[in-house]
Amino acid sequence: MGYLIATDTGGTFTDTVILDEDGACFFGKALSTPKDFSHGVLDSIDAALPQAPGSASQVYGLARIMSHGTTVTTNALIQRKGSRTGLLITKGFEDTLLIGRVLARVVGLTEAELTNYQKADKPEPIVPVALTRGLHERIDRNGQVLRPLDLDEVVAKVDELMAQGIEALAVCLLWSFKNPTHERMVRDLLASRYPGLHVVVSSDLVPVMGEYERANTAAINAYVGLTLGQYLGRLGASLQEKGLKGPLLIMQSVGGLTPAAEAQKTAAATLYSGPAGGIVAAQMAGRQMSEGNIITTDMGGTSFDVGLIVDGAAQTSQTTEIGRHVVSIPAIEVVSIGAGGGSIAWVGDPVALMVGPQSAGAWPGPACYGFGGERPTVTDADVVLGYINPDNFLGGRIKLDPQKAEGSLKRHIADRLGMSVVEAAAAVYQVVNAHMADLIRKVTIERGYDPREFVLFAFGGGGPTHCTAYGPDLGVRSIIVPQAATVFSAYGIAHSDIKHFYTESNPIVIGDSPDKMDMDRINEIFHRLSESARKQLELEGVGGRGGFETRPYAVAKALDIRYQGQIHELTIPVHPGTGQGPVGAGLKPAPTADPDPVYVGAGLRPAPTDDLTFQDLADLRRAYEQKYEMLYGAGASSKLATTEIVTFRVDAVCPTPFHARTRTHPREGADPSNALSGQRQVYWPSEGGYVTTPIFIGERLQPGNKVEGPAVLEMFGTTLPLHQGQRLEVDEFLNFVVTFAE
Repeated sequence: MGYLIATDTGGTFTDTVILDEDGACFFGKALSTPKDFSHGVLDSIDAALPQAPGSASQVYGLARIMSHGTTVTTNALIQRKGSRTGLLITKGFEDTLLIGRVLARVVGLTEAELTNYQKADKPEPIVPVALTRGLHERIDRNGQVLRPLDLDEVVAKVDELMAQGIEALAVCLLWSFKNPTHERMVRDLLASRYPGLHVVVSSDLVPVMGEYERANTAAINAYVGLTLGQYLGRLGASLQEKGLKGPLLIMQSVGGLTPAAEAQKTAAATLYSGPAGGIVAAQMAGRQMSEGNIITTDMGGTSFDVGLIVDGAAQTSQTTEIGRHVVSIPAIEVVSIGAGGGSIAWVGDPVALMVGPQSAGAWPGPACYGFGGERPTVTDADVVLGYINPDNFLGGRIKLDPQKAEGSLKRHIADRLGMSVVEAAAAVYQVVNAHMADLIRKVTIERGYDPREFVLFAFGGGGPTHCTAYGPDLGVRSIIVPQAATVFSAYGIAHSDIKHFYTESNPIVIGDSPDKMDMDRINEIFHRLSESARKQLELEGVGGRGGFETRPYAVAKALDIRYQGQIHELTIPVHPGTGQGPVGAGLKPAPTADPDPVYVGAGLRPAPTDDLTFQDLADLRRAYEQKYEMLYGAGASSKLATTEIVTFRVDAVCPTPFHARTRTHPREGADPSNALSGQRQVYWPSEGGYVTTPIFIGERLQPGNKVEGPAVLEMFGTTLPLHQGQRLEVDEFLNFVVTFAE
């Protein structure tokens, strides 16, 4: 028997999933511990261990992998609690982070905020000008050295920064992605002179165009890297004391795992590690259910996160925005607002009910937790309305206090707005649902997608509690709530693959005939990036020697393409050698790959091994034009305009050594009576008041069982209200599928 342990740390709760080789799933939940998140991780694992066969020491000892999603880097960046960081940059460009070009002024702002000049201000640079030093060196746009690097000057500048107490250093020199020689000279010099200094070199991390984005990414990576490394060191030591012998893998924003030792080097790649797990899990569940178009919604204690899966592929972005900072590292695209169970309800000025974005967090938490919180939250409203059973929260591990929820709503909302406590709770429920529906429309309709062609996956502690209120108005075909909804991101992390990404900007115009294209140069770049991937995986024992058993792996290729003269690109996946351009994920197996491996977490299969041909490029251009018109409208593309490749991308994907088998369950029939646990008063907006409502235990429902609304399902860590006219059916994977009366 072997186990896989996966954990996901959120702003309020830390979730755990333990899988065995037969596909059995055991999960636990505990409050996050912001002072040291590793304590919350261990508490969460402890909550899940009693369900698994054997003692705690046996489960730890037989765990072949520990996978972890963390918010440590996110918190360090947003709260500005990272390392004191310096920056070396080309002389004359010391103000790059301060200026931030136009992008820094507008990134992360809503349309309403953009119209308010006072709000359209730039974020505070990660590295202040006082800790920035310019070097007299210069490389031109073609990679030619115009002025050699002076190593004595490097030493002098770094000595100045060390005297100011820097703990980390970012290095970003002009045009280093074309010629990284100077940056590497700095890196090698500092490794010998200051071996304890955490140094991040932009050409090693993100060799892409855009000096501001590249410098900002290197600076952020340096800023949060030590914090992440120290945290993982504490967590790793604690896990080893518990008896864990398997490797610790860290979830990345791009939707794959990397060894803990590697994670510190690319710390900025973990900024959205938790939300990515939920999308990976939805992708996997969608394949099982033959659902390719999915809207993912994750409502936790602090935020509401929305992602999109189209034709089975998660939507990704090559840059990430966090705290109004741009990070040039690819990530599964997740859009978030402050609308979680802990979001605080308040009365604004002029008088109006507001919900979020402030959150009560894990401590003191909502008023009903009884930990000292006095402000009303969404969870308090859910308790008052009867959607959450105060005696069965987290399976009864935390007893909620409905009187404190009512008192908080009365003082801060009802009395100020001249309404009853119930009316105040219903208003909070309605407002937060409207916020979530608006965000989903923004992610779908405003991007050219019709919600009627999608199903909606609802997970997280609060996701199921609210999805049936706003889902029908969106027009989605159905709502799917997995039985592991409350720990769904951890479930996705458990099923994720090892993944590394490699990029290189190298602009090349796409010619209109084979004699105008240097195909050898294009394929040589892809070969070089693929070779970097192979070497990294071999160091980890993937497809070679090391800590993991030998595993097959594959590489996925993509190109960033734009019309020449524009400043934004679209990423087009590559599927070479078929004459059909980009198909699926564009996977190409490495020489050691199994003929037909299945990449479980990513849902990918390898593509043919041929190099790109001119016909492939012609197909890629057509795919670019199609995507351009989908995003910007019919007729927006131009067949006469010159297109160019800007950036080459390679993702290396390998399944982890442990993947539990998927369990299916035979259909039992429609009768759900064995799951009926009683009745209670629940508020239904359609009735304008409380109604005696049947309560079902979700874990007791069997495949084929059907439940008609109004009803409430109680599950570990969450609840699912079924409104009038809604029907739930349990499928063979124990998902709850909700449909609506026409």
